[in-house]
Amino acid sequence: MLSNVLADALDGLVGEWARTEELAALGVQPNMRCLLYGKPGVGKTMLARYIGFKLGLPIVEARLDGLVSSFLGTTARNIGSLFDFADRYRCILFLDEFDAIAKARDDAQEVGEIKRVVNALLQCLDARGRRGFTLAATNHEQLLDTAVWRRFDGRIEIPLPDEEARKKLLARFLPPLLPGDAETKMLIWMTEGMSGADIETLISGGKRFLVMKEATGAAGSRRRGLLGALRRQATLSGQLFSKHRRDLLLASNEELAAALVDDAGLSQREAGLLVGISQSTVSRRRRETSVPNEG
Repeated sequence: MLSNVLADALDGLVGEWARTEELAALGVQPNMRCLLYGKPGVGKTMLARYIGFKLGLPIVEARLDGLVSSFLGTTARNIGSLFDFADRYRCILFLDEFDAIAKARDDAQEVGEIKRVVNALLQCLDARGRRGFTLAATNHEQLLDTAVWRRFDGRIEIPLPDEEARKKLLARFLPPLLPGDAETKMLIWMTEGMSGADIETLISGGKRFLVMKEATGAAGSRRRGLLGALRRQATLSGQLFSKHRRDLLLASNEELAAALVDDAGLSQREAGLLVGISQSTVSRRRRETSVPNEG
């Protein structure tokens, strides 16, 4: 689920590989190294696999934190062995958890071994640049060594999903549930600031709540069942939500309904139906909150 800008950038990156001869005529080659960075759960690994699919190439995936050894020199040898293996094939080498090895060499907390490891990594990246395509992913781009940054021609930040992307993600994760327009609006607004993985976790937890609610014979409409599921997640997995939205979910029905009207774009009738109060109650609450306190 990509924004239009990011989708265009990736199309350009992949398209270079279809024009290798034209690029060679100008004395350049396709982009051979690309760094993907962003917050956890935004889809860096899925994006790497998508690039492999578009290029029609297999991917050698390696978590670099798994190559780290406490024995002197072993980490550098592990890195060399990984690159030697990938260089035997026409493939994409995907280096996940890249910051585990590519840390800044001027970090006072690191010992001399990390400097030797980074130097070995730089040598491998330079050599691989003439043989195959390398992707790397990190959640902590600020930790990377500046020389490592310079080795990557492409540096793509994967942002948190915007409103349109969240709508598409919800459409993927919600079935077989079929929420109405008002419920969808509420979910799109409630998931602002979440990653794709966060949204999947939220919806999976909500489905479990609805199954257990039905199993126990609890009463309530489908709409209020959805609200109950969100409130359960706000209690059990509150870190998924922004503080403001979590506080609203755990506040009174009147306060939540007013916010759904003022911030999420629902009508007073829709907000009232979702939380189980009358339209007039929603209207009264909004009037109360809009009147400034005296004294």
